[in-house]
Amino acid sequence: MSETKISAEELRSFSQQIFEAAGVTSTDAEYATDVLIWASLRGVDTHGIRNLKRYYIDTAGGVGRRDGVIRFDAELTTEFESPTTAALNANFGLGLSVSVRAMNLAIEKANETGVGIVTVRNSTHFGPAGYFAHMAVPNDMLGFASTGYLFANGQPKSVVPFGGLLPMLSTNPLAMACPGATGPDFVLDMATSVVPVNRVEMLEELGKAIPAGWSLDENHQTTDNPDAVQKMEPLGGATTYGGHKGFGLAVAGWILTGLLAGAWRKDADSNRVLGDNSETKHGFAQEGIAHSFAAVRLDQFGDPTLIKQGLDAMTQTFNESPAAPGFERVIIPGQLEAETEVERLENGIPLSPSTEVDLRSLSEEFNIPLSI
Repeated sequence: MSETKISAEELRSFSQQIFEAAGVTSTDAEYATDVLIWASLRGVDTHGIRNLKRYYIDTAGGVGRRDGVIRFDAELTTEFESPTTAALNANFGLGLSVSVRAMNLAIEKANETGVGIVTVRNSTHFGPAGYFAHMAVPNDMLGFASTGYLFANGQPKSVVPFGGLLPMLSTNPLAMACPGATGPDFVLDMATSVVPVNRVEMLEELGKAIPAGWSLDENHQTTDNPDAVQKMEPLGGATTYGGHKGFGLAVAGWILTGLLAGAWRKDADSNRVLGDNSETKHGFAQEGIAHSFAAVRLDQFGDPTLIKQGLDAMTQTFNESPAAPGFERVIIPGQLEAETEVERLENGIPLSPSTEVDLRSLSEEFNIPLSI
């Protein structure tokens, strides 16, 4: 059976209309859609258009996701601000568009002062971290983005701490981007677990087994059955040597998000504490998902042109180095995604059967035509 494909522009128009029909403002619908299309164009299908219905539209109605009910009418408010920093409260708004606004603010502050750092609390799922880091690139800046959550009382399908049995962390991704001159931009977007939960879910939808070492069952044993997954492993493993590094990165990411943003608090609204158990730990609980964004102007460290040319030279150096058996070449983070974007802009974005079903369902629900 041939794979269903749809042009990026048609999918963009459809997604934006769906968000607007669901109650999102036209500007926020445009922001949110651009995040999802960016991911789908670059082959990051786990965080792309496949999530439109189940993560965002359904969740606004209180259905499906465990990331908290989204309020499309929420106002993004400022709780603290300095020339270089800001702490924002999303008030449970749409994490996709909230995060675009927050990163735009970080970029504005970097334009004025050289660096901008913005945190957000009380937010919801923000999609691919790499998108927000990459927003800084056209401005000759380094970009950074992270998100995180601590399930203090444990939660199924979360990440276990190194040497522990209770799954307590979200996959706490970190992203960094640096512009190249004529070559591909460096775009690192990584979960601090072996893989994000979305990838397990996507393989489950496709009826495929998952590789050993990704996840654990309720007995803390590795499993290749997506249905049996109860725990995610930190990068490096739950007990094997190296897992302490993934766990450490996850906690560091959480400090930049949950802790620094003020999401981990003594007066947390129990209705917005995610998971099956909202009880506090030592008086604290996390209220909503938290994010952190940063932008740094390259000219604070030298000539931006030379820095970007230097990145190109680094990329070419790696590309020209010998590839290991089983690999065609050595590439940098973001290079394959940039090539995928070129191909998908020309040939369309592939849709999995489950994503096609979701999009058709949205088309019927909101009476918005979709040609697939």
